[in-house]
Amino acid sequence: MDAKAVKSQLRSRIMEARKAMPAEQRKEYSAAVCQKLLQCDRLAEARAIMAFHPFDTELDIWPFVEAAKVRGQEIWLPRTVPSEKRLIPYRYSGPEMLRQGVYGIWEPDPVLAEEADLTRLDAVVVPGVAFDARGGRMGYGGGYYDRFLAALAVRPYLVGVAFSMQVVEQVPREPHDIKLDGLVTERGFFQR
Repeated sequence: MDAKAVKSQLRSRIMEARKAMPAEQRKEYSAAVCQKLLQCDRLAEARAIMAFHPFDTELDIWPFVEAAKVRGQEIWLPRTVPSEKRLIPYRYSGPEMLRQGVYGIWEPDPVLAEEADLTRLDAVVVPGVAFDARGGRMGYGGGYYDRFLAALAVRPYLVGVAFSMQVVEQVPREPHDIKLDGLVTERGFFQR
């Protein structure tokens, strides 16, 4: 079986398991992950952090986003441009500058938001479907994050966030897949 087929099967299995997780457990685990993110020195030292607005059954990092803003950090959220298969980050100023994007994810409205200066990016909190302890990450299949990260002139600190049930022995990797520096689950913080 080729890498794409293996990824597709793994993606389906993990997303079904995540969907089956009780809402209360998802909330409890999300809160634990947010606490660990706030305690991470590399994130605490970052001036500009690109995060994401969780959707569907994803881990909810919104408490981390709000706390980072309160402690004076610049938060960026990506806008998805499907026609170009790319992400464009904008400075997050508050919920009034968000709108639902093409995938139903809340993202910056380019009319109301200021595009971020990529030279200032210090860290990225990365979503995904499956992760491994060696920095492997598998997203939703569009390649948006891999393309975005590969195009940056300077590599920021990259930390994935997931429920522990999303961590597998080894994520199938392809040459274009970007490795993460760390991973946070409700069980702890792992760095490679």
